[in-house]
Amino acid sequence: MLCTHWLAIAILFSLSACSIWETNEKQAHSPTSTVSDIKKLPVKIDQNIIERIHWEVSPVFPSGNDQMRGVTNKVGFIDAPFTANQDNKYMWHFWGDSIPEGKLTIVAVKKGSHKLAPAVTVDGKSVWTTGVPGGPNNGADAHIPSNMKLREPGTWALLVFLGNTYWDYVVIDVH
Repeated sequence: MLCTHWLAIAILFSLSACSIWETNEKQAHSPTSTVSDIKKLPVKIDQNIIERIHWEVSPVFPSGNDQMRGVTNKVGFIDAPFTANQDNKYMWHFWGDSIPEGKLTIVAVKKGSHKLAPAVTVDGKSVWTTGVPGGPNNGADAHIPSNMKLREPGTWALLVFLGNTYWDYVVIDVH
């Protein structure tokens, strides 16, 4: 009789574990919403991108009436300081004849670590992806406003993706 009880307990435990696994699988394969889920990175990161980062803070350059931090004539945002764990507004700008279409994804990598972190926030929640860039602004060919926050001070590279296309990176200091 004791063996029967243990067998029943083992079967129930096994069934509940399968149920939890199926629930997690369904969540992992559910359609993406307008704002990406922090648990699932929506773009593929080539390890070579991280290994090739030049860790000097990206330069500031003029565009329109503003100073941009980033890569001249390619990607940048209106320069504003980053303070750890503080949400702030940043306006991203893109230049070029063939800017990829799709939503903006920002993947942050901290110097000395290969750990990936979301930089964008929507309604105070950290996310990977935000909307699609709009038309020209401040001398750039496309732009999009965003909020960003990084939780730790240090030097960070912001890997910029438009749709599934890696565009470039911007290195910043977070105080």
